[in-house]
This record gives sequence, structure tokens and C-alpha cells, in this order.
Amino acid sequence: MCCGRPTFFVPMCKDCLKGFTEISPESSNCKICGKPLISENDVCTGCRTAPVISSLDGVFALHTYRLWKKNLLFSWKTEEKRVLSPVFARAVWNKLSTLQEQNGILEPVIIPIPPRPGKIKKKGWDQIEELCFYLKNLYGVNVCPVLKRLSVRQQKKLDRLHRMEQAKMSYSMQKERIVRRYFKQIPETVFLVDDVMTTGSTLEACARSLKAYGIKTVYAITLFIVD
Repeated sequence: MCCGRPTFFVPMCKDCLKGFTEISPESSNCKICGKPLISENDVCTGCRTAPVISSLDGVFALHTYRLWKKNLLFSWKTEEKRVLSPVFARAVWNKLSTLQEQNGILEPVIIPIPPRPGKIKKKGWDQIEELCFYLKNLYGVNVCPVLKRLSVRQQKKLDRLHRMEQAKMSYSMQKERIVRRYFKQIPETVFLVDDVMTTGSTLEACARSLKAYGIKTVYAITLFIVD
């Protein structure tokens, strides 16, 4: 799966596993969307010419969606190799811990991107829900599923323009009684968590809903980013 050396339990050797979960500081990513930069500008060409993100305060992608890491996501989501879930949770936790320290956040609040209606009933699980299960139970992270998805259509089947249009009306806050179950008071800062960022339209739509509810700062952490 990775460099080709054999391993047990997860499809990564010891060195690749360590490199995947222990994220090195990055200084060459767009400060708006988090995509790797190919120039010395702080903002990528896409965010300068056709910006998608305006509500998010920062996107932190752990890895680019390419080569063996692309296969890794496929194994997790499509082939349902759920043994990877705690591995991915570890990577997110390491990044979250760094951001928590850098921003002086005492108790980080994670908000998962919600699945399509009926997905869990059909497939039996949702990868982001499971990722957050490990974040909560292994690392004590405060997970608050306060968002809901309205559309049942898969984003991956749409082109860039239609992704953006659909995302605008696909996400909203849960009913107030559900939100209050998780929010005793409205947090100042939250972290959206998703598996892969393509255009950023999903994360932006979710951030817009959260800010409309009164949350001041919304960051996003994704396992992968399409550059």
C-alpha cells in the first residue's frame, strides 16, 4: 500500500505510519484554503481569482490526495478497511493538539461533516462519524454533531460549479433542542472535520451555518486535500 514493505494490522509499514500520523509543520500552503502553493505568494491562484472560501478562518489539510495516500482513502471509505479509523484519528488528534496550543484553546470542539441522509442505514457506518468516535473515546475530544445534511446526492458525482451550488443549500444546523444538547453555551471556536477537501464548498457551507448561529471562529481539519 505504501512503500511496499510488509506490515501487520494496517496497510502501512512502520515508517510510513509514523510519517502519516506525525504531521510536520507546513509553511507553503495557501493561508485561505490550505492547498499546497507553487509560488511564493501566501494565497493560491484559485483563492485570488475565483475564491470559494470566505467564512472559514483556516483549513488544515494533513496530506495531499495523491499516490499511495489516495489508495489509502479508497481502502478506508470504499473497501471499508475500518482498521484505518484509529490511524486517521491519531493524525487528526496530533494536528488538533498543535492548533489548540498555538491558538490557546482550552477545550477544542469538533464538529463532524454530516453524512447523506440514509447513508448509515444503507452502508452500516459513516467514516467521519467513526473518526470522531475515536477522537472522543481515545483522546477525550468534545465532539458535537450539530450539523445536518439535507441533500442525498453525492458531491463526488458533480463538477466544480455544481458542487458549489449544491453545497450552499445542503447543510444547516440541527433542530435547536439537539444543538442545545451539545452546546450548553455557544463556543467561540470550533473545528470542522472531514476526510477530503476538493473545492472547499462543503466546508464553506458548513462554516457559514455555524457562524450564522453565533460561532466566531471556524477552522477545518481534513485528512486529504485535492491540489
